[in-house]
Amino acid sequence: MRPTRRRTWVCPHCFRNVTRAQIGYVCVSGTAACAEDRGLASADPRAGSAVCRTCGRTATRLRCTACGGRLPEGYLRTPGKLVALAGPVGSGKSTYIAVLVHELLHRLGAELDAALLPCDDDTMADYHERYERHLYEQRRTVPKTAEHDGGRPLVHRLGRTRRGRFGRVRDHVLTLVFLDTAGEHFTSRDRMETRLRYLTAADAVVVLVDPQDLPGAPPHGGQGVPDRSGEVLARVLGHLGGSGKVTVPVAVALTKADLLWPHLPDNSALHRTRRPGPVFDADDRAAVHTELQALLSRWQEHQLDARLRRFCTDYQLFALSMLGTAPQRGGGLGHGGVVRPHRVEDPLMWLLHRFGALDRGRG
Repeated sequence: MRPTRRRTWVCPHCFRNVTRAQIGYVCVSGTAACAEDRGLASADPRAGSAVCRTCGRTATRLRCTACGGRLPEGYLRTPGKLVALAGPVGSGKSTYIAVLVHELLHRLGAELDAALLPCDDDTMADYHERYERHLYEQRRTVPKTAEHDGGRPLVHRLGRTRRGRFGRVRDHVLTLVFLDTAGEHFTSRDRMETRLRYLTAADAVVVLVDPQDLPGAPPHGGQGVPDRSGEVLARVLGHLGGSGKVTVPVAVALTKADLLWPHLPDNSALHRTRRPGPVFDADDRAAVHTELQALLSRWQEHQLDARLRRFCTDYQLFALSMLGTAPQRGGGLGHGGVVRPHRVEDPLMWLLHRFGALDRGRG
């Protein structure tokens, strides 16, 4: 493969623009002396490997010297598209991360013929400790992210090979960055600018909205805070667009859709499940988006969709349920402790299609 001509890359850990001089090799020995080896720090990261002068071993893994985070395999050749996650307190960011990664590993990856690879051992360990063991082993909800817990981002590479016109084969990669920051970090522009640098670096953003925050949405009397989700969305759009429009794709997903189902007609597009297969169903996408626009209008939530239309060049509305039913009091899962997600992959499917990695279905 021809070496990349890029001059800078975005580190998926600290989200800084780093140059070739700020990327070094990591020796597999892991000793302090090898970590300080000047030969590894100065070697050309595009060469593919370097010899540690301290221990003589060959190193192939790269790291960002600005933060120490390890870069995914092949990141310099195909950095992919950076997808970030945002949402207020109570919108379900932690649960969304837990379920989406689990679905990609155990169901959706095979369906799409796509491979999900964690960036490093820390990502694998953090996912299991912070998410998987709670939801899929203890069968309890994922604990709320503490405000002081910045945490390490979970960095995964989702790769898919697509055969295009004239039989040409192209590899498409999404770099999924799940930084599970507390929803409190979205409560002011100042806090966002200092704590949420990853949003500005993203090629696409998924914003979660708690329907219980929308005063006109059923069921009434929930545990949401009126206008909280709308205010966070406005801050995110302002942070991304500045004085102009947001130019990256924005997926706005209403979580906890299971709370809405009893109040929707039987033929609602929000009841339907996605047709399985490695294709993007444009007709189904349009039906869900249009119905959600109508529901927002019915709930007197004109500002939410109006802000998206006014300040975004490319956005879509989604409705999903991570668990399939509301959890029990005390944190236990409903459905006998079984997670039954509904359309959690829809924003990702749209982005895969948007970035040319997924064909449009026919019929």
